[in-house]
Amino acid sequence: MDTICYMNSGVSESEQPISPPAVPAGEVYEVAAFDDLYRREYEPMVRLARGLVDTTEFAEEVVQDAFAKVLDRWGRLDRPGAYLRTAVVNGARSELRKREVRRRVGLRPFAAPEPGESDYLLDALNQLSNRQKTALVLKFYADMSEKEIAQAMGVRPGTVKSATARGLAELRKAIKR
Repeated sequence: MDTICYMNSGVSESEQPISPPAVPAGEVYEVAAFDDLYRREYEPMVRLARGLVDTTEFAEEVVQDAFAKVLDRWGRLDRPGAYLRTAVVNGARSELRKREVRRRVGLRPFAAPEPGESDYLLDALNQLSNRQKTALVLKFYADMSEKEIAQAMGVRPGTVKSATARGLAELRKAIKR
């Protein structure tokens, strides 16, 4: 491809043609594969995050951050879907930790969800410990196995089993109230 130099041609900078830089074929494939992942996984990941944090707004923010992390590491990931799910779980856990610190320190309180946005199941889930809530959401919202949940949470499978059992028992009590 011939390169045209406009520097001394008398053509002003604003009149110079704008063309996107050439992208190698392999990178076009990678962008298309990421786009497919995004279209396929965005809604399920928002549902997953929504189960962990209590508003859709925070859930969408967590998911967007997770997709940004996946894109940054795209060429090095063997299983981008698994990495994405782990990033969503970790992002939600991080958000919950930040809220707890704000509450303890007395910083700006977290705004409650809109009244029309309330869901009795999500309200009951929010009464569980973070570990129980995460285990239940991953098991029932994300349909993950105990082994996958253990990997995503960074714990042993036995911990997942006990957190799930205790969480279900607590959830039953909360729903009966």
